[in-house]
Amino acid sequence: MTTTEIVMLIGIGLTFLIGISNLIITFRNVRKTAFINSVTASRIKYIQQLRESISRFCGLAHSYENKIYKLEYNEVWELHKEANNLRYLIRLYLNPEDDYWDSKIISLIDQILLKADQQSTEQINELITITQYLLKLEWEGAKKESEIGVISDIEKKELYNKYVSIHKKSMI
Repeated sequence: MTTTEIVMLIGIGLTFLIGISNLIITFRNVRKTAFINSVTASRIKYIQQLRESISRFCGLAHSYENKIYKLEYNEVWELHKEANNLRYLIRLYLNPEDDYWDSKIISLIDQILLKADQQSTEQINELITITQYLLKLEWEGAKKESEIGVISDIEKKELYNKYVSIHKKSMI
């Protein structure tokens, strides 16, 4: 074998190795991108479903409060039944281990249902406000993941603490 043939074989071998490594890297990137897109789409769907459920619950609670004396017993029962269904649906969207957002939302929903025949506008407004901050936090997390990929636990905690701080300042 001549030197030219050896150089050519080495070149072909290197080209083959580079092609294989590019294929592996591309495959990993496609899988990572598909995962990120799937998680981001799921988070956006979650945000929308939670928003709709909270909105329906608040509207129902407000309607119940304002119409209770004008409704028949079976209509009151239907409103109460739907409110309870939404209450449990919303609880299933939330993390029972979250001590700030989710536990406050659950507590407010329970308070609103306990005071269904009383004035609960203040609790409804508080529920809407805290849910807005939670949804904004989730949206920012989804945006960040779509831009940079999977975010670290430290980044998640920083984002979480940022929105807790913003919410606490808004309550002052």
